[in-house]
Amino acid sequence: MYYHLFAKSKKAVVLVLNPLDALGDNQVKEKISQKYTAINLKKLTFDQDVADDILKGKYNFVYLSPEVFLNNQMFTDVYHNTKFQDRLALIVVDEAHMIYSWGLVANKQAKKSSAHKRHQDRSIFRPSYGDMGRQLMATEDTPILFLSATCRPKAVTEILKSLKIPEETVNFVRAELTRPEIRIVRYPMQSSLKSAKDLMSMFGRKEDIKSSEIVPTLLYSGTRNATFQVMKVVNNARGTSGEEYNPRSQLIRRYHACTGDMDKEDTITGYEAGKFPCISCTMALGLGQNWKRVRRVIHMGRGDPSCICQMIGRCGRDGKPGLAVLFMEPKRKFGLNTLEAIAGADKESNDFATFNALL
Repeated sequence: MYYHLFAKSKKAVVLVLNPLDALGDNQVKEKISQKYTAINLKKLTFDQDVADDILKGKYNFVYLSPEVFLNNQMFTDVYHNTKFQDRLALIVVDEAHMIYSWGLVANKQAKKSSAHKRHQDRSIFRPSYGDMGRQLMATEDTPILFLSATCRPKAVTEILKSLKIPEETVNFVRAELTRPEIRIVRYPMQSSLKSAKDLMSMFGRKEDIKSSEIVPTLLYSGTRNATFQVMKVVNNARGTSGEEYNPRSQLIRRYHACTGDMDKEDTITGYEAGKFPCISCTMALGLGQNWKRVRRVIHMGRGDPSCICQMIGRCGRDGKPGLAVLFMEPKRKFGLNTLEAIAGADKESNDFATFNALL
């Protein structure tokens, strides 16, 4: 709607910052299906020809990661070009709550935060994003739109501080996000988090339930190594031990930040096409994606509630009932394991932002 406020002759462009390339690819497909021109700038595909096309106004929407936005000299030249600045209609920072996580790394707080370390692909490897404000402000009064569905007040304050944006210059649009179609079930774990054996009860034998009849499920783990263990347990439960080594499994495949690009594409397209019902993954999968097929999300272990809310929110996107299953450790070293510990905790600390309150 905002894009249509500008005359076609201006060849306006909207710049969108995404935390993950996969999210950019997904949004480019959506824009192209709606008859817009769009491109996702990646390190390996962004070359001088693409830069020239952007300057010529070929694309209505340009998606890119903050790495390209901050550290790619070719894009910096495009960004500061007067022709591009004249066409730049809006800058969008999607999943803006992630800036808070990056800020934790920049100011060393992440080293002390156990909550922050519970999700390996949460972009903890991007400490330079504290400089994003400098680049965002280098425009000719172009408006900036920050989007987030899970951003607590403390995070908003820290984000504006990091970007050096005075709060009085910001217009806030707040709304209550309710998902009554999602039912949340918590299970205290009987086995260790590393073994993931509690998942055995979630899957029946292949003789009783065909793979095609299993509810479409995303299984989230805190580390990349754990995604393979989850696949192993699921196959053991199904009576198909060893099938976790099959890259073309009709039951479950995995996805994380270090998965190859071609494997990522195969996993996403295969899941969307219904070729297999389950994906074992980290936070790298699904951020901001509008998948209507997911009926169940399973999360292993405690973690940051904003991250967990993001993950469980990926089921029931078509309005039909969805199920979120949370397997939580009854006790965690240095965790808030009693009501007394929760009552005495610093409510503003980042470690309080763990799911201890559910136990």
